[in-house]
Amino acid sequence: MNTSTDAKTMCPKVEAKPGCIQAALAILGDKWSPLLLGQLVEDSKTFSELASSLPGISPRTLSARLSGLEDQGIISKKCYCEHPPRYKYNLTKKGADLRTILIQMATWGNKYS
Repeated sequence: MNTSTDAKTMCPKVEAKPGCIQAALAILGDKWSPLLLGQLVEDSKTFSELASSLPGISPRTLSARLSGLEDQGIISKKCYCEHPPRYKYNLTKKGADLRTILIQMATWGNKYS
């Protein structure tokens, strides 16, 4: 009996192809991005709303995370006409697909914290 083959058939493969987890971590692997996305799951928010809902994040870090998530196609920003210009950030379709993952992370954290 080959135990390594038996172990493979009993445990499903986590990644459909190598690099899937790494790709997700490129987006969700820092401290603030999952928390930021969690704030945008329910509704779009302005920069100041996000800053006040995430105590401890510096404006520089928030700006960098928002830019990075926008570059990845996870969020978009819409300008609404005011002076000075203001933006609302919201999830794209790609970002909305992370909702289930974020809920599962929150559920797991609640269970083991």
